[in-house]
Amino acid sequence: MEYINGDIRIQQAFDDFFKKERIEEQCTEESLIHLHEAFMTSPNEEMDMARLYEAFENILHIKMPENEFDILFKKMNLKRDGNITWNEFISYLLVEFQKKDTALQWQILRLPITGTPQLLKSRHRTAIHKIMFCPEVLPDRSASFHRGSYLTITKGGIINYWSLDLEYERSAKSVNPCLKVQQTLITDMIVMPDVQVVCTSSTECDLRFYDTVAKKFDLRIMISGLENAVICMDYYFSKNIKEDSCIVLGDMNGSVKILSFNSTKRGPFKQEPQRDTLFIRFESILKGELKGMKVLEFKHVHSDWVTQVAYCGSLRAFMSSSRCCNSSLLFSDLTGARLPYKFKVNMGISCFTFCEESQLLVTGGPDCIVRVWNPFVTRRPNSTFQGHRTAICALVIQNVGKRVYSLSKDRCIKVWDVLAQSCIQTYNGLPSELGEHLTMSVVYNILNRKMIIASAMIAVIVCDPMVNEETSDGFTHTKPVSCVLYNHLYKVVVSTGLDSCIIVWDPWLGNRLYLVTHAHSRFLYGQFQDIEITAACFDESEQLLVTGARDGTLKIWNFNTGTCLRNMTLETQCEITSLVWLENRILCSSWNRQVVEYAISDTDVFKKNWGTSHTDDILCSAMWYPQVLATATYNGEIILWRLETGQPFRKYKVNKPMSRFSIRYHKNEKTKLKKTKDIPKKFVFRQSQYAVASKHQESALNITRIVAVRAMIFLSARPVGPNVGTLLVSLESGLIQVWTHHPAGGFLQAFSVIHTIGDCALALATDPQNYFLVTGHSVGYIKVWYLAEYLVPNPPNTCMPLLRLEFPFLWKTRIIGRAKRAVRDQPQPLLLSSVRGHLSPITSVQIIPDAHVVISGSRDHTVRLWTLGGRYISTFGTFKPWSTILPTIPAYEYFRNHRRPPDIKRVASSTTLRILDGGTIKETEPDERDSAMDIIKIPEQHTMIDGRRLTIAVMDKSVLMMFIDRPILDTTLSYIPIYTHLKLKPLEIIRTPKLPALLHEQKEIL
Repeated sequence: MEYINGDIRIQQAFDDFFKKERIEEQCTEESLIHLHEAFMTSPNEEMDMARLYEAFENILHIKMPENEFDILFKKMNLKRDGNITWNEFISYLLVEFQKKDTALQWQILRLPITGTPQLLKSRHRTAIHKIMFCPEVLPDRSASFHRGSYLTITKGGIINYWSLDLEYERSAKSVNPCLKVQQTLITDMIVMPDVQVVCTSSTECDLRFYDTVAKKFDLRIMISGLENAVICMDYYFSKNIKEDSCIVLGDMNGSVKILSFNSTKRGPFKQEPQRDTLFIRFESILKGELKGMKVLEFKHVHSDWVTQVAYCGSLRAFMSSSRCCNSSLLFSDLTGARLPYKFKVNMGISCFTFCEESQLLVTGGPDCIVRVWNPFVTRRPNSTFQGHRTAICALVIQNVGKRVYSLSKDRCIKVWDVLAQSCIQTYNGLPSELGEHLTMSVVYNILNRKMIIASAMIAVIVCDPMVNEETSDGFTHTKPVSCVLYNHLYKVVVSTGLDSCIIVWDPWLGNRLYLVTHAHSRFLYGQFQDIEITAACFDESEQLLVTGARDGTLKIWNFNTGTCLRNMTLETQCEITSLVWLENRILCSSWNRQVVEYAISDTDVFKKNWGTSHTDDILCSAMWYPQVLATATYNGEIILWRLETGQPFRKYKVNKPMSRFSIRYHKNEKTKLKKTKDIPKKFVFRQSQYAVASKHQESALNITRIVAVRAMIFLSARPVGPNVGTLLVSLESGLIQVWTHHPAGGFLQAFSVIHTIGDCALALATDPQNYFLVTGHSVGYIKVWYLAEYLVPNPPNTCMPLLRLEFPFLWKTRIIGRAKRAVRDQPQPLLLSSVRGHLSPITSVQIIPDAHVVISGSRDHTVRLWTLGGRYISTFGTFKPWSTILPTIPAYEYFRNHRRPPDIKRVASSTTLRILDGGTIKETEPDERDSAMDIIKIPEQHTMIDGRRLTIAVMDKSVLMMFIDRPILDTTLSYIPIYTHLKLKPLEIIRTPKLPALLHEQKEIL
């Protein structure tokens, strides 16, 4: 963290906040025992605030200021009765310890495999036996998935080549040239990219090496006469050309053979002019007749067929597995000097994979169990994963051994978290087109994280795709964010989304404290179906959270523990749009046009309907404690309700702000007014509705556009007066209307927040003093407005130099941006900042007042932190390092670790880029700083006014050219015939050019 001039005050604040020992860290076992005894001896076994404060000082020996202890007492007192029991105290300590639990960070927000797989035709007549990737080896002998091709082979020997995008390229065939009638079956295939050779094995007990240079497929060497047919193969080559390459073979007799050679100048596979194909028997290779090829044999290491072999270059050892119980997996070096490691599994091992970076061995077999081993400990596995119903046929390791994918024969993929030792996901989405009872071959592309499964067809599945660092900082939710709340008591941020998740964040360290998945869901057809969360709010003490969903359900949560305390239902499939919690009452607004009150007691919930007074669906509400509730609808109605009685007492319409309307109660949901049922209540911009004046419209002036209200907020710190704006209403047209709920008041003024065509403010937030207004826009902009001088009596004096220190937007620039041009004729309220924060509409904004930090949630699945001046801090859920901030000091005073959001900097305007950079020129190299400072010191040159009348004499000659042949228009007629004044050049006769003399002579000769 960088500080301004090494400010000691800020450094001390960081030390006090982050290095201070917490309560749970200062408690000892002995002191807790004494405190427990004090609780037991207290009246009713509980303590009030004064008694607990004395116990902290005398028993726990913890001293803290009274204001901090007051906040601590509120956190502990969940019953809100003014007394703390031992259970409440110890529960608080457990919750604080839980925040440090690393297992909470293992909870995944998004399933690794989502969507349906991509299906491709195999271009084979029979099922694919194996699929492999053949990389292109660069001159430094490095290989990756950036270059190369895929190869598929059938048991009949047909080989297809595929591009990196799995587009079919060409075909080849592996056959035994000695057999003319019946072809043998292919058992396995390997690619040898460093020597550009493809090797196949067959049931004829032979090995065929094909030269693939320049897209050829010529048989170069054929080794026959093997004792047993080779079932599986593996190939290894090193970046060091002096190190030998190895071919590992596993046969039907349980033996393992290793062929090694030096790949310099392609080794034994170099084409010789005297012959095209070399036919040689295996006995001759053992005798050394094939120059450069060496053979190592490990006979009868297994009592059954070898199912898989692999070579580990870092350990210089090989692994082989079999379905035998006495030697299910063998891990041995090539020299045999050390004792081999033998792993025993009752039903054997059919497949395995080894991660050299984490030294992790994962095995699977016909017993349907995935085992994770330490390769040097054979006695027992580190962990076992059960859940498959059929034999496991393929394994994939991801994230350096932290995650394992297992595929069984019933086309079921399970994802395992090795650290948490749990199953993350069971994926049954593989289609039946892959084939029934057919072998499946898998290749995993570590670059794009795609698992390619080949059988009767080819299926491509993306496994936990990586986020591109150049275009994104990460995501907070898997679906659009619906609500963002800041808890002043616990100093945490709570975000809810349409993915039915509730996440608690630490904004100072960027940690995820708690995650609640499937918060609103229904169990249907054996699985959970998530329901979108559309509204949320805290209670007055900010200890509980209530959420509302799209299906009309409400839930009360203890968000620190993720415990659901109560379930309530409004109506079936009735979206809840707004929630307000007043003492022990929850006021719910929804698409049923009603305000429903839930009175909560310790044992029951009482429901009261305030009646149908609106004629359209309610979109938003706001509360002025303790008197007024305001609700607004899709057709622009505003109704003010009395909180004590639940009765409406005033009604307005935003398209006729100077009028008042009588309130009518509708017993039935269907009203006499015409309602557009087909128009979705989403963020639809510039939609027009017109009220029909009569059968035959008298005038077009009578048509009034109905404008939806998108957000509203009360300015609670202001006094109530007839000329004091206390209610801000954001319209879909891009205006914010200012109202007063004073009995003698009503509509006061309106100001525009439009940034571009179709823009409007979807979210509003203000600080406790109502000095600043933050608007979140449908085009992704975040704007800050100065309300301290706007529609208030006796406004305070504004110090513009202090505002310019925090808001770079106020600095003078040579080029005026769109944001300043939009408010050029609008002096009040003052626009302090305008920055592009998201690429999608912003659905929620909040202010952390003491830190001068803005929190924004958007439909682009992210929740971001900004300084009040508009500079970017970070994104919740980012994979990049988090820059710590303080809750008590404004961020602009010390925070200098600013950067540009990767997705915004590609499309940002010059104003946004200037604000993200702090309004200053970026630091240059030391040798360029002097020249840069010289440029800054150049005084700004203003254009001076001459003062004389503009005449022809003072004009330049180039300007006078504009007045030559200036036409004089005839204005005597009712219209001006412009075509009569057009001056055209006279037409000239086009003459045929003379023929050159040379061509003229040739013409005479002809």
